[in-house]
Amino acid sequence: MNRSLNPTVRSCNERAILSLIRQHESMPKAQIAKALSLSAQAAMVNINKLEEDNLLLRGAPLKGRVGQPSVPFRLNPDGAFSFGLKIGRRRFDLILVDLQSTQRASVSVEVNEASVDELKSFLETHIPQLISQLEPELRSHVCGLGVAMPFDIWQWQASIESCKSSLSQWQNFDLKSYLESQFGLPAFISNDNNAACCAELSFGNPKNYNDFLYVYLGAFLGGAVVINNQVLEGKSGNAGAIGSMLNTEREQLLSQCSLLTLQTLFDQRQLNISVYELTESQFIAHKALISPWLEQAAKAISLAMHNSLSLLDMQAVIIDSPLPSKALQLLKQLSVEAFTKLDSRGLRSCEVSLGICGEKAQSIGSAQLALSRHYF
Repeated sequence: MNRSLNPTVRSCNERAILSLIRQHESMPKAQIAKALSLSAQAAMVNINKLEEDNLLLRGAPLKGRVGQPSVPFRLNPDGAFSFGLKIGRRRFDLILVDLQSTQRASVSVEVNEASVDELKSFLETHIPQLISQLEPELRSHVCGLGVAMPFDIWQWQASIESCKSSLSQWQNFDLKSYLESQFGLPAFISNDNNAACCAELSFGNPKNYNDFLYVYLGAFLGGAVVINNQVLEGKSGNAGAIGSMLNTEREQLLSQCSLLTLQTLFDQRQLNISVYELTESQFIAHKALISPWLEQAAKAISLAMHNSLSLLDMQAVIIDSPLPSKALQLLKQLSVEAFTKLDSRGLRSCEVSLGICGEKAQSIGSAQLALSRHYF
């Protein structure tokens, strides 16, 4: 694939304009200039350049006002594309999104071992396939590949002993170099839960919390922290690793809050169900089996909430997971109930809400990495 690893990076004003239009869906030049404190001339020059580069589209003139009709501008969905890749312990997810962050295509696979070889086979098959679904003239508009994955994934082999040999491969594997050399796309790698939190911050968070703890119950319990509308990454990009908090038995919370544990329960009973594709009807049918697991997970989440509140005094906790809606609502209820049983003297209560991105949160968040680097 003959692509530049350094696509054109837009100027500060151009990026501000694109970000503003993404936030408001469409805006005329005059409103853009006012919102960004730009002169009419500067706004016109930058908007014209973005339009020439096929990143903006003109809408129909807005009539019925005094003076000349104003023309709103919106993002051109075909202006740029980005891949998002989630590397899980048992699953790979790949999506292709456009400049409006609309998903154009996706593919997922569950694997017994999250090995480097399995990943290479998956990507070398499906990235060319997804690109081929674009019109030929649009294929050069793919600007990069974002990756959401657990940092130091090889350290999880103690929790998944059967994957020990495959997980150890990751320790000496240069993922970024492989992706860039194999596919000719700039690659951007993020902690998986930070990526999921970015998706919630960009496309969810309907109550517009400025400060919150993001809790994601995936293969293991994980999280992220948002302060002043920004994801707090920490010195190594691993802030918010609530799964590594200890419970009263000095065990990490992820040991009692894991979708892999639920999958084991399904497998032991020979139920042909994937925890990542669990439906509402399946949840209802097997609620007696799933509920005790939810109660255990809720206890772990309540401890993470308690410990985080003692440090950060947040507005809210947002809980998300691939679980279906009814299971997620029950998890929220049980987590709140478990929290009320803890000694919370000196703490201020916060709201608890549910995320909206679900199973695709990490993939959606990773797809924003390349778009944000170049356009927003």
